Amino acid sequence: MVRYRSAASAGLAAGLLMALTAYSAASAHADTTTPSPSPTASSSPSPTPTPKPLTPVPATRTSKARNIPAYPTASRERGKRIVYDKSLMTVWLIDEREQVVARFPVVGRPDRPAAGAYKVYSKSESSANPIQKLTFKNMVRFAYGQSTGASIGFHDIPRTYDGRPIHGESVLGLPLGAGGCVRMATDDSEQVYAFARNGTTVEVIG
Repeated sequence: MVRYRSAASAGLAAGLLMALTAYSAASAHADTTTPSPSPTASSSPSPTPTPKPLTPVPATRTSKARNIPAYPTASRERGKRIVYDKSLMTVWLIDEREQVVARFPVVGRPDRPAAGAYKVYSKSESSANPIQKLTFKNMVRFAYGQSTGASIGFHDIPRTYDGRPIHGESVLGLPLGAGGCVRMATDDSEQVYAFARNGTTVEVIG
């Protein structure tokens, strides 16, 4: 005897078949999908600390100053000027814009002239000290000796009457001065002479 399925039974079977097919396809897709990586928080780089400037170490009679700053941080004057630091045995030339034009070592005395602001009052390309029988070039005068009243200024390394320098450039930077003037290499003295005018400020510090 032939049995007939009802239309409802046939529809139920078809629905089950479609559900199974969809489940299989979803399972296959889930197995082959690669999960996306979870985002990670980016770390900001740590700021680099600014190094502190080294503390200047004053010169002694046997050792030159160390950690000399490019700009004379102890200076209190402003504008075009010559800055002479007795403790560091260093001279700076500074222009109207507060830019350092030059910096060089010198030989002077740690006790004179006294700290303060002075003005250039005269210049001479060639000068002499007849008592000590010395000559020197590019004299820029800005002060007077407290006890003698003699002029104090910047100039090159003095020479004896027969042309011998009283010391070499290797000692520039040491406080070995005798009378109060500030000695420097000839090239540096030429630069100071060209830079200075009568009335130019000279600031002595240290």
